[in-house]
Amino acid sequence: MKSLILILTILYSVVAIYTAYMAIIHLFVYFANQRLGHTESFRLPLIYLTCALLFGTVSFIGYKLFSGSSSHFLLKTWFYLPATAVGLYVLWAILLVFSSGGKWN
Repeated sequence: MKSLILILTILYSVVAIYTAYMAIIHLFVYFANQRLGHTESFRLPLIYLTCALLFGTVSFIGYKLFSGSSSHFLLKTWFYLPATAVGLYVLWAILLVFSSGGKWN
């Protein structure tokens, strides 16, 4: 179980670092475009910032679970929620492809 927690924590950390990087890049572009007089939505940098915070939090929860501190049910639920959501999405996509005869549309 600890190896699964370690693997998921590393994956969540990589996603958190990537989304933080993308948030910084999009914030730079947003403020550069604002200075040049172009109007641009703040929605995309905000989405990346939110994802970075969420995955950073889940990575910290994974670290706490791995380090062996008290493992509450709520911590485990929050830790496995992103992996469960991805797994359910993949199963849904497989079901969609097989039920449509291999065609998307």
